[in-house]
Amino acid sequence: MVSSSSPSFLPGTYVLVQPEGFDLVSGKYYIARHRDGETTFKQYVYDAGKEYLAPLNPAFETVQVKDDWEFIGRVIDVKVTGL
Repeated sequence: MVSSSSPSFLPGTYVLVQPEGFDLVSGKYYIARHRDGETTFKQYVYDAGKEYLAPLNPAFETVQVKDDWEFIGRVIDVKVTGL
């Protein structure tokens, strides 16, 4: 997920994901899978009683979370290579 501002996850960045035992926290990053098989890496946002998956890249759309999404992991650490 590349953004023109911070945070940004550049290509080649290693992302450590906790696959179970996590809570949903607004503002944190998650791996989620749609029932159609699409898997995405987005920021979870809870606002006014509704849940969303928000991309950092404005070229992609924010999606509202409904029963058709399953959270399969929470990002807990990031390692940037080449420093």
